Amino acid sequence: MVGLRPNISIRLGAAIREQRRDQHSGVEVDPLVPSIGTNSEVERLRGVIARLMHTAAHDQLTGLPTRSLLLERLDRELAREADDGARIAVLFVDLDNFKLVNDSLGHSSGDKVLTEMARRIVACLDPDDTASRFGGDEMVILHPRASDSSGAALGRRILAALAEPILLSGKEVVVSASVGLAHCTPGTKCAEQLLREADTALYAAKVRGRARLAEFNDELHARAEKRVQIESDLRAALRESQLFVEYQPQVRLKDGCVVGVEALVRWRHPERGIISPADFIPVAEECGLIVKIGRQVLRESCRQLAEWTRQMPGCRLAMTVNVSPREIAEPTFIDELSQVLASTNVDPTALCLEITESVMMSAPEEVVRVLDQIRQLGVFVAIDDFGTEHSSLSRLRDMPAEVLKIDRSFIDGLSSEPGDTAIVSSILSLAYAMGKHTIAEGVERSEQAAMLLRMGCDVAQGYFFSRPVAAEQIAPMLSKALWHPSSGRALHAAQPVEGPVRRGHHYFIDEFLDHIGAPMGTKATVSR
Repeated sequence: MVGLRPNISIRLGAAIREQRRDQHSGVEVDPLVPSIGTNSEVERLRGVIARLMHTAAHDQLTGLPTRSLLLERLDRELAREADDGARIAVLFVDLDNFKLVNDSLGHSSGDKVLTEMARRIVACLDPDDTASRFGGDEMVILHPRASDSSGAALGRRILAALAEPILLSGKEVVVSASVGLAHCTPGTKCAEQLLREADTALYAAKVRGRARLAEFNDELHARAEKRVQIESDLRAALRESQLFVEYQPQVRLKDGCVVGVEALVRWRHPERGIISPADFIPVAEECGLIVKIGRQVLRESCRQLAEWTRQMPGCRLAMTVNVSPREIAEPTFIDELSQVLASTNVDPTALCLEITESVMMSAPEEVVRVLDQIRQLGVFVAIDDFGTEHSSLSRLRDMPAEVLKIDRSFIDGLSSEPGDTAIVSSILSLAYAMGKHTIAEGVERSEQAAMLLRMGCDVAQGYFFSRPVAAEQIAPMLSKALWHPSSGRALHAAQPVEGPVRRGHHYFIDEFLDHIGAPMGTKATVSR
């Protein structure tokens, strides 16, 4: 029977064969074998069958209809006559960060959240609507008699209902959700297409910040088609070696020398030219190609670092490489990293793997264990885009990360936005107190570089020093300073940092500047 789980049949079979005693003879009788001519036994059999059919078509945990039952109803609605003017709407509902509930509170609490989620959704529905559990924390609602605005109104009611706190083990827990909406008139689309459009809208809601409703439209349709095309082209790019790596210098602010580079993947499309990583990296993350891309970038970056080391034996250079959580989750990641280090003969302390702050702060224990193994190899770990998420200080303290990369969004406002200046100042104070290195991203003006130096930042990168360049352009940069911080122009451009920011830093800046300045792995004291 469609939708029947393997373990359900055993349980239901046992329930069906529940023994009873015949009222007259006292003999135990199997309820599936009714006495001939007994109307009550026929009715009993019909009841058993009805219960079987209901159980097979409904989710055990939430009691909602299963995917198969909703699809049957959706197909039936799409095939009806469209003479009444009513449209058919489908809403995809997905909890935001539901995995955190399971990881932090346990799966039993997660089950309670799903059950309560289902109850609240059902309370929002009209009599003709159907709510279904599609799998995991995904619910799909069929709204078969929709007007132009009723589907969106239903979605907003569901968001409001799910935003209310849930009591778990005596504590109030708030779990938000995102909703994707798609609709059509009967006979114009198939069930698969309508569901795919609702799912696309759900993804758009997640990207826009979660805890919101997004409706499928022409723009999302074009974006979905573009995504499919990018995925197809990206697979060809991996086969045909269209991806390559550029390197952006990282400059030690104390003397302007290049002490590291960040490896950045690029894509040279045969027809569209250079495609921005912002366009293809998210697609690669979704479809899993990021694992292959990451392996390729890591191998090439380490090979290039080894080449620079051979060319300039006395020059110590650090290499930072971005890694995806999907890469780290691969069981073979540590073995592959070890093999790359061994085959290229790269010093592990010269390599730093970057992980975004959002991933780092929500990393499950398995990922943290892998990060510990990375550190055991001698490889450094950096938190990228630091300051853009809500970091837990206790979580940060326990994370095996030695480098904080200050997000470019805060660097933009240095010397002009007091709030950004205060944030950067606080991050630098935190890094110093915790014994971590800092790298400021997105430096585009000399006054930003000068201010970062005076505030106690280790290293910076950005267009002010150099754009990402081909590997052969890096070697000439290693023998000269890309910036002269002692120049009158640079120091004049950096306006004094007045108020709390300056008072919060003057007591340790001199010591801090002596403490830093060496590439990662050689954090030795520099004499003045």
